[in-house]
Amino acid sequence: MSVFEKPGWFRLELPEGWEADGDEDPVSVYQPEGPGALQVSAQAPRPLPPGGKIDAYLLLRAFLKQTGVEFDDLDARRYSERGYDWASCEYEADDPDGGGLLWRAWMATNHDLVVFLSYCCREEDRDRERAAVDAIIASLELK
Repeated sequence: MSVFEKPGWFRLELPEGWEADGDEDPVSVYQPEGPGALQVSAQAPRPLPPGGKIDAYLLLRAFLKQTGVEFDDLDARRYSERGYDWASCEYEADDPDGGGLLWRAWMATNHDLVVFLSYCCREEDRDRERAAVDAIIASLELK
């Protein structure tokens, strides 16, 4: 296990054999011979009014709709875990090279920072890295 940290933003634990390219924005996390990649970006939202909260679910829905994804509320999930508010969904899209792609997306916030994470691979590889990606997502720490 190794650790990737973007100082002042977030920290992730990476399984054996996974790498992170922190020089890019978004950060790419991947297994060199793996079928997909996890992209991670973080930002500080506009200041909130006293007691204000960020709705990760609405942010995820707005972002995906803005990028042309038909957001199905039935396929999306809203939850709180480890002190963060989360939203997640999974969807399929056409691959320009033929076949299909599986996309998984998450939005997490501690109400000071918002992190967007997305993973993409070919449909036929949908479960090949699922456990590793889930472990990386579960390790997220916001700074």
